[in-house]
Amino acid sequence: MLGKDSLDRFHRDAVHICALLGLQLNFLDHLEEMPPEDRDHLTLCDWIVTILGSNYESVSVTDKNCLNKELLASIGFDPLSSAVETIMARAGSTYTQQHIETCEMAELFIEDEFKYNLLVSPLPVVGRFPFQSNLTNSWFQLPSRTDEKETNEDLCHVNIINLVTKKSHASSIAQSTFNDLVSEDEENIVLFHGTDHQSASDILFRGIDLCAGRQKRDFSCGSGFYLTNNFDDALNWANSTTAKPAVLIFQVNRREDLDDAPKLNLYENEERWREIVSSFRSGKKTAKTRSSLGAYDLIEGPAATVTRSESRELVIEPKPSSYQMCLTSEDFADKFQQTLHSIIFLICLDKNS
Repeated sequence: MLGKDSLDRFHRDAVHICALLGLQLNFLDHLEEMPPEDRDHLTLCDWIVTILGSNYESVSVTDKNCLNKELLASIGFDPLSSAVETIMARAGSTYTQQHIETCEMAELFIEDEFKYNLLVSPLPVVGRFPFQSNLTNSWFQLPSRTDEKETNEDLCHVNIINLVTKKSHASSIAQSTFNDLVSEDEENIVLFHGTDHQSASDILFRGIDLCAGRQKRDFSCGSGFYLTNNFDDALNWANSTTAKPAVLIFQVNRREDLDDAPKLNLYENEERWREIVSSFRSGKKTAKTRSSLGAYDLIEGPAATVTRSESRELVIEPKPSSYQMCLTSEDFADKFQQTLHSIIFLICLDKNS
């Protein structure tokens, strides 16, 4: 057990962290009694996310489909905090509504704070942008690599822009910046991936890591990389999950990059779509699902809207006019990485800025 001085120090630090994250000040109290060797098995961020999930499963709020102050307070947030306002605003996005479960919006907020909140992040947060922070609203490319360090490839062909704009103008301004740079034609399609600054940089330098995918997605559970043909969907996803949004743009040659890839098109079979989405979203992927999907490099199909019935059963429906592609093969993801054309790093100002 911790000595009294150590316990007092841990309590003070925990209360401070809770205040910064908009959590109730006693949120981490039960960790005080935990032996340090057990507590150190997870990072503080992971502990908070784990506790939020546990609280969510145990609360008796009538409607868990509706993310509101009552629900956030019941899982551990201070209902008067700015964190609650931020989470609710992000959850109000037309793209994330009924696409990810309510508790995950809170978990995403916590994870993002540990990345980008200077007062919380365990790592130094350097600059507003990952590259050339002083150069904004103008395209540039990284210099050619001249060292001998192992690298994914020479990245000087990737176009990068640091875009500072009001949130309400972000979509129109961003699209106007890349429309002349990359376009779709008979040979090529353009696909987008919404993420955050750090993850975009990791993809640029280290490639697409399928294992970085989140749990309980439509066509994957912890191992998948998602793209859409709709820029607004990618941007809305990024804006709804991080304070530092980024959008990766891939220009993909249909014949060279896609035609020979084993793919599963779920637009042609809604029953199969429901079976696969239900399996992954429930976190209970069956042996049948694993074996039947193992032969494919990618899966295409509509995004899902997900709610829960009064009995807590998943209710899944295809989102009209939506498109998503999920890369499921490591080898194909390595090849697909070469189609990365551009990255837009954004700082989205609110309407009062």
